[in-house]
Amino acid sequence: MKIEILQKSHDKTTFDCGQADLNRFIKQFALQHHKTGTSKTYVALDGENAVIGFYCLSSQSIDFEYVDSHLTKKLPRYPIPSIVIGRFAVSKYVQGQGIGKKLLAHALRQISITSQLIGVTFVVVHAKDEKAADFYKSLGFKSSNDYPLTLILPVNDIPSY
Repeated sequence: MKIEILQKSHDKTTFDCGQADLNRFIKQFALQHHKTGTSKTYVALDGENAVIGFYCLSSQSIDFEYVDSHLTKKLPRYPIPSIVIGRFAVSKYVQGQGIGKKLLAHALRQISITSQLIGVTFVVVHAKDEKAADFYKSLGFKSSNDYPLTLILPVNDIPSY
């Protein structure tokens, strides 16, 4: 398995994670978002250049009320710069094989590199459901105030991979 930024040549036709909206995104919209700068999509590829997983990165500012006060004590009272890991999915045919953890580790490495170039305070994920939220929590993310499916990880807490 290798992870690359999405290219037109990658085979997305057989991707199926079991969620119609995520399948549609990777097949129909990911390249368009990539070209417009809305988000950047990274894909996990099998040996035949077929997509078996993906995630997107984009920027976002979050308001203080979304974040526990112990994380914002030393921050100025402005919207907090963050990077969102969005539209994260693994093919149902390879789920449970550690591909999701490898994709997340890759995403966090990309964010760590970016945080050395521009101001980024938090990593944010918007989990689709409790199962997805539990996955992120197992890797150090914490639920935001009042929004249990929005999870936050301080960039300074990104583990080194």
